[in-house]
Amino acid sequence: MRSALDTIRVPPYPDGTAELADHLLRLNCLLRQAVDRFRGQRPAGQRNGLDGVVIVDDEIDRFLDSAPGDARGRPGEADGGDPDDCDPDSGRRRCRSRAVASADLGIELPLDLIRQRFELTDLEVDALLHCAAAELHPGYGRVFAYLNNDITRQRPSVGLILAVLCPGWADRLRGRRELGPRSGLFHWGLVTARSGDHLAADLDADPAVLEFLLGGLAAGPTAAAPGLDDLVVSGKERAAARQVAAYLGDAARHSLKSTVIVISGAAGAGRRSCAAAICAELGWRLRPSGAGETDAGFAAGVTRRIRDARLVGEVPGFYLPCGPDDEPSCLAAVTEAVAAGGGPAFVFPTAGEPPRLGDGGRADVLRLHLGIPPAGARAQVWRQALGLHGIACSAEVAARIAVTYPFAVSRIRACAREAGLRAQVEGTRDADLATLARICRGQVSHRLDRLAQPVPSRHRWEDLVLPPDELSRLREIASAVRHRDRVMEEWGFGRTMSAGPGVSAIFFGPSGTGKMMAASILAGELGVALYRVDLSRVVSKYIGETERNLDALFEEARRSFAMLLFDEAEALFGKRSEVKDAHDRYANIEVAYLLQRMEQFDGIAILATNLRKHLDTAFLRRLQFAVEFPLPAMADRLRIWQRVWPRRAELGADLDLEFMAGHLELSGGHIRNVALTAAYLAAQDASPISMRHLVAATRREMQKLGRGCVPAQFGHYAPLLEDGPAA
Repeated sequence: MRSALDTIRVPPYPDGTAELADHLLRLNCLLRQAVDRFRGQRPAGQRNGLDGVVIVDDEIDRFLDSAPGDARGRPGEADGGDPDDCDPDSGRRRCRSRAVASADLGIELPLDLIRQRFELTDLEVDALLHCAAAELHPGYGRVFAYLNNDITRQRPSVGLILAVLCPGWADRLRGRRELGPRSGLFHWGLVTARSGDHLAADLDADPAVLEFLLGGLAAGPTAAAPGLDDLVVSGKERAAARQVAAYLGDAARHSLKSTVIVISGAAGAGRRSCAAAICAELGWRLRPSGAGETDAGFAAGVTRRIRDARLVGEVPGFYLPCGPDDEPSCLAAVTEAVAAGGGPAFVFPTAGEPPRLGDGGRADVLRLHLGIPPAGARAQVWRQALGLHGIACSAEVAARIAVTYPFAVSRIRACAREAGLRAQVEGTRDADLATLARICRGQVSHRLDRLAQPVPSRHRWEDLVLPPDELSRLREIASAVRHRDRVMEEWGFGRTMSAGPGVSAIFFGPSGTGKMMAASILAGELGVALYRVDLSRVVSKYIGETERNLDALFEEARRSFAMLLFDEAEALFGKRSEVKDAHDRYANIEVAYLLQRMEQFDGIAILATNLRKHLDTAFLRRLQFAVEFPLPAMADRLRIWQRVWPRRAELGADLDLEFMAGHLELSGGHIRNVALTAAYLAAQDASPISMRHLVAATRREMQKLGRGCVPAQFGHYAPLLEDGPAA
């Protein structure tokens, strides 16, 4: 018998292959003993197997005497031990001692890691070796067929393994309990049984386990995991992540209950990065899986995924592939699997909100919700991500695009990659707001065009003619959008106000005074798309259908970060009336629903109307801004007349714009109509646009409006009424 000193001095295994070879030598010795016992129990003169399909004794002897694991033969020779020492306990101690010596030198051995990570007993390790041996050398299959007395059964069974390892009945009964269906060996799928009785079914080593034993399966490629300080999250969320890391560290030290950490949030909010940072804090590695899988296969594969992660020393992370209604059942499958085997696991729900969680059973369930990062952090990510692609971005542009498009970190980086490709094609090095806004709009998937019509943003502030106070109010709307994160989140107004963080305004005034132009200028200034609500697609005669359409409208606008324009708003936001019949009742319900939905909307909504007094006063209270668009004064009309002409328009020398502005009270929209009609008349005459065309076009516009057109209005230009094309 070896002394303790001899055990300590055994040579270490240089690698996992040497360890596996030594264990196979030990297995050969055990199989030799089993073969001898088998022959001793066989009646004299009886051959093994069926007539004509025979495994002869000499074949088995030759294989067992020439072990494939070590050319030198029997166990013990490698470390100077007794070659005839086939005692299972002493052979196992020898292998264990050499594994300990390897561990002291920092050499990781696959078989020893499997034993530790899955807490296998010695009997389970030997059973795994039997199953792996059949895959490593065909000779073992012949040995198992020999012991099974069946040439077709070249795999071990639980019964055969017990016969080899536990020759005594008492040991065999104890071993039967250790190798039961609920043992770690079978629970984790390290070994799988073919169909049939558990005791007699043929066993196979899992391919992933076999690959790991052979050194072909390792942890994923080493990547620089973010630290908790590197996460782009709010301070409150970072503190919560630190608490989770501290709890997991304490659980690992004190072997507390298994833990499931549910990290919810919008797609791209950094759920996986947060989990990886928590793992890095504890010296672990994250192994995410389950993305893109169907519901049906998720629950069945949870245990296997936990097994694969633990096999290579990683912590599993699960993307739940189901919808919000099915998430509790998927989460229950994870908690049950974790509780059965120990060790933490992360769960990433697909829904933006935390799933409804029931009792975690024997597993603790920790919940962490990640919101969209603050605007300042998003702006910093924009500049860093664009910088990686060689694009310079000013702090102002980054701040404005970050506020307008509250994207998660992953989506910001995707936008930066696209901007980098555009920069290579166009040869630019600087990022501007318009280009980044177009890229951001392309990243958003929505169906808003089913209920609204896009309005192009062709105008600038210089094109809008309004009194200074009204212009100032419009700029205040843009400022409110840019600074709402700071006011609502940093300053805490979002927690004290009942309304959502959205920005809403009403534009009122006579027709043609620039309400839609102002909305398009605001959209261009903010870098968002402007959509005018199509009443024909929203309003329905069927009860409840209008509300459903409005809900879809606001949801798609939220998803697309677009600005909504309700033109002719009095049609939807009209005053509620006294209920006299069912029609009044349902009309009032629509208005009440709009009141609630407008208050909850977190985007930008503009109401435009010519009839402000027809709007329900409850809407006016809920709107943050009100901008009046009056008919332009003489000086404003002159500015409109001067700016209405494109640069390439051919203008006659006789145009008297001061006269037109001083004698004809027209709104900006009507002035544009007159200018366009005059251009068509001039094109018809193949001449520059002259005063004659302008007077004729004005006459047509006033006739369209139902307003009288008398020569006195045109002063000394009255004769042109008779000479012009309209005469």
